[in-house]
Amino acid sequence: MNRLKLGIIMLTQVQLNSLARKIIESNEYMTLATSSKKSAAWASPVAYTFDKDWNFYYVSIPLAKHSQNIEENSQVCVAIFDSHQNEGEGVGLQIEGKIYKMSIKDSFKIIPIYSYRKFPYIRRGKDMLKSIKKFVQKFIVKQELYRFYKFVPERIWINNPNASIDERVVVEL
Repeated sequence: MNRLKLGIIMLTQVQLNSLARKIIESNEYMTLATSSKKSAAWASPVAYTFDKDWNFYYVSIPLAKHSQNIEENSQVCVAIFDSHQNEGEGVGLQIEGKIYKMSIKDSFKIIPIYSYRKFPYIRRGKDMLKSIKKFVQKFIVKQELYRFYKFVPERIWINNPNASIDERVVVEL
C-alpha cells in the first residue's frame, strides 16, 4: 500500500481534490455507517472498487446488518483512510451518499472492475478467468451469499492538512 506522506506544505483546492483521488486509489477498504429507521448506527468495513465516475462498489451478504439497514435507509456515510498513518498526520475522506443493491444484470458490468482489485473472492494470475466465472456462478447468479452494492457519493470531505486544528474541506473528484 502506498502511504501518503504530506509533510508541512500548503495545498490548493486542486491539490486537495487530487489528494482525495489518491486516498481512494491507494486504499482497499471503506467503513460504511448505516442505520435503519429504528436502530442505532452500524459501522462495517468493506473492500471496495470504483469506476471512472467515482462510484464505489462492494460485495456483501444481503442478510448482514448493514445490508438490512440499507434496505430501510439507503442514505449512508463512508470513511476512507489509511489506518497506518502517524497520529496527527493522517488524512482521510468522509463521504455522504446513497447505496443501491445491484441487479444481477448490472452486476455483470462491475465484475471486470471488481476483479482487477485484490479481493478474497477472485484469484489473480493465470486462473483469474476461471476464478471470475466461479465467483459469478456461485455468488451472483445463484445468489447464494453475496450481492454487489453501489455507493454513489453526494458530498465528499477531506480533513484539511493545511489547518492547525481539525477541519473538513469539501472536495470534488
